[in-house]
Amino acid sequence: MDPTMWAVVTVTSVIGVLARLTYKVIRARAEVRRAEVVQQGLSERVRSLPPGSRLSERSADREVEIVIGSLAALGGER
Repeated sequence: MDPTMWAVVTVTSVIGVLARLTYKVIRARAEVRRAEVVQQGLSERVRSLPPGSRLSERSADREVEIVIGSLAALGGER
């Protein structure tokens, strides 16, 4: 192989590696953003519930059960 062919092979390989790396970074950032949105929505729903409420959510990849506290649950008086 002549030097020009080696340069083409090298550049093509580097472009391929950079493309895969870019894809992985974008995918990871999207997963983090998706988790932030889910957490924000859950927090907003929890804030809107009165003390003593229970919130249960199930999806394919997670299960959440939250009991909203009250003074009696913390050992205080109601």
